[in-house]
Amino acid sequence: MFRVALCRSGSFDYDVGARGRTSADDMSHRFSQRLARPGWMTIPTARRYVAALAAAFPVACLTAGCHDAPAERANPTVVHLTSGTPGAGFHPLGAGLARAFAHSVPAIALQVQESPGAVRNVKALQNGTADIGFAFADVAYMAYVGKLEQDAAPFDRLRGIAVLQLTPLHLAVRPGAPIHGVKDLRGRRVGIGPPGSGTALTSRIVLRAFGIASNELQEVLVPFSDVAPRLKNGTLDAAFVNGGYPAESIALATAAGARLLPVDGAPIARLRLEYPFMRLTFIPAATYPGQAAAIPTIGVANLLLCREDLAETLVYELTKGLFEVLPDLSLERISLRMMDIDQAPATPIPLHEGAARYYREIELTR
Repeated sequence: MFRVALCRSGSFDYDVGARGRTSADDMSHRFSQRLARPGWMTIPTARRYVAALAAAFPVACLTAGCHDAPAERANPTVVHLTSGTPGAGFHPLGAGLARAFAHSVPAIALQVQESPGAVRNVKALQNGTADIGFAFADVAYMAYVGKLEQDAAPFDRLRGIAVLQLTPLHLAVRPGAPIHGVKDLRGRRVGIGPPGSGTALTSRIVLRAFGIASNELQEVLVPFSDVAPRLKNGTLDAAFVNGGYPAESIALATAAGARLLPVDGAPIARLRLEYPFMRLTFIPAATYPGQAAAIPTIGVANLLLCREDLAETLVYELTKGLFEVLPDLSLERISLRMMDIDQAPATPIPLHEGAARYYREIELTR
């Protein structure tokens, strides 16, 4: 029996019960317990963190191959990354990660595959059409234990690489709409993201928490790239977008007069008892045009996942490469600056053995 609980610090803890815990499971569990230390790891600290590992393990460069080797540049290992569609957070994160690897980790070539979002991504990993991909923590966990809607079988090929940043849920409403909160969405035309996206799953959970049934409003499955124009022309009254800020679709919508609304209150407090993956967060003031104040909302951790059958050495190098490029990538993706490095191994599903080996080495440098 796989049980998940939210630790006091906000990280994920889980118990695999009678199955016992593999070394990778144990690594994820142990890191989820180590989070009593307050504060976020800053970008300069992250740079020192990576440098310390490189200094402590110089032989790894010789045995695994240094980044400047001509053979690696000529014959890189191709890894298929399933990301997202334009307008939300997965798409630019995937493109940025591929560019960063091309520059700093030439032994691995990330080929980005566009996808509607988190649900479709875990399906691609399970069926073998992708090697690594992004997913939200709630989607990954529900898939792993066989509780995704319309997919009762456990996605047993999923494995974790890293917990990335907390991704906030945006709720935008069209200019002039008399909508002041989630409770006012009853009877409205509401964009809930494209089919197969984490946004569609999360927004439906939020609407139910506020007592709004699916037949009490018009749910519109809409590509993120269509959110801004449809809010502007009035064919949508509101739209949810779960994406790291600044999300392109929300930036375009607010520039055209749309407003961001909070997702908070007593229904959210009750919701978090049932869905511990959802955490309180906010969208900082001035993130978007016309946004004078911070917007309280909920967020779900973004994960980098992979398939169980990927070689341990490859996943080790992918994990190591992720942390090498993270400081520079966070300059491009602002939301990554809020990633807590110490929480990275605390995935709500078992870590891949290659990722676990990387985190064990990290531990030896402390």
